[in-house]
Amino acid sequence: MKILRIVPEVGNLMKPALCAGAILSAVLLIGASARASDIATIQSQSSGTSGLTLNSGPTVTAIMSRPGTVGGHTYISWAVLAQDTTGSIDLFSSPASFGSYVPAVGDVISAAGTYTKFNQIPEFTSLTSISLTLRGNPVPASPVATIGGLNSSLTIPQTLAGYPVRLDDVSIYTDSAATIPASGNFTAANTTFYLKDGGNNIMPMYFWYTAYSCDGALVGTPIPTGPVDVVGLLSQSGSSAVQITPYSFTAVPEPSSIALAGLGLLGLLAVRRRQQ
Repeated sequence: MKILRIVPEVGNLMKPALCAGAILSAVLLIGASARASDIATIQSQSSGTSGLTLNSGPTVTAIMSRPGTVGGHTYISWAVLAQDTTGSIDLFSSPASFGSYVPAVGDVISAAGTYTKFNQIPEFTSLTSISLTLRGNPVPASPVATIGGLNSSLTIPQTLAGYPVRLDDVSIYTDSAATIPASGNFTAANTTFYLKDGGNNIMPMYFWYTAYSCDGALVGTPIPTGPVDVVGLLSQSGSSAVQITPYSFTAVPEPSSIALAGLGLLGLLAVRRRQQ
């Protein structure tokens, strides 16, 4: 960042009015030079635009992939989701680009690189620099989407693109009609599953074993058989439906016996009131 300093020569000081104008110009130049490039501004560029700087203080929200061997597959790139107040982006680059920096969820970072789009995922690639500003920042909540909403268009909205998106209370099936519940363990292979919600809306869940180590880490673990909340990364290609690559699963708790008893008691009271 270039900072303009105005130092009058001794014995030849500028007139006060001229000096004030020069200082104002310097402040404006400094402000323009220091202005942060946020994620929305980067996403407004054409795919393939290089020489961009992201320094709006985005927070790492998920690590989709890290270099190393996981679940029997060797991953060669970082895929790190980072979010600021304007959007979210996938920092997808080689270990050499990250240098000695090892990302962690909650990190506040800055980076420079090239903006690209892959299957509608906004990506910051070919990083020329990345640095840590702060550890342990509060992580923004994942935006919640619905299968019905995602099925309404082949375009992923910018409010969901590049985010770790959450789908609530869905079940996993092996067939596109969602009639055969998934069972067994996740295997070391790219696999298409299907999610169905309570409204019988269905969408693909692509277990992308060869692309993301978060899926590699699930190999050998049981496929959830009950309703779950799924967090994952949305993508879409060609004329195919929007799909989600899973990052994590959280079981949906069943109502407790106490809660059910309470609901039963309320029902009895309601019946009694109607009879009175």
